[in-house]
Amino acid sequence: MPVSANRVWRQLSNEIRVAVCQIFWAESKGPEKQILIASIAKAKSLREVFVRKSPIERLVNWTAATLSLSDPIVDDLLKKYLLHEHRAVIVSFLDLLNIPHSEGMIEENFDYTALTNERVQEAARSLLASADRTGSELYLKYLVLQGDPWAGIEEVLPTGE
Repeated sequence: MPVSANRVWRQLSNEIRVAVCQIFWAESKGPEKQILIASIAKAKSLREVFVRKSPIERLVNWTAATLSLSDPIVDDLLKKYLLHEHRAVIVSFLDLLNIPHSEGMIEENFDYTALTNERVQEAARSLLASADRTGSELYLKYLVLQGDPWAGIEEVLPTGE
């Protein structure tokens, strides 16, 4: 079964989803929050104004419990979480591929065509063998969601989840 943002979100433990949501609600700006507020209101059949005025703890729990968020929202949630909690995994992967970056953020002028599927898969296998297995798997799934040149990573991800 192909990796999708919603599938990745649903596979996360509630504990990790709560951690993801805590980071999002603490660090996100107005427009990002508004999109998620609208999604939560719709999913919970609540008025947006009620959701907007709710305490952050409630927003965190509602978000974590909502298993049918749109792919762009899940993508943003995962990105913030990975950069906050698993930046070392990101840096390690980029270093394995000799991709120029600044603390895990790939330089804009990087030519992705230089990456072969074999190199990317080899780096993914190395990352999966690292100490942070959970962070590595989540980061690699996130990359697969981004499409080429990362799509081939799906072939080396563990199955049976």
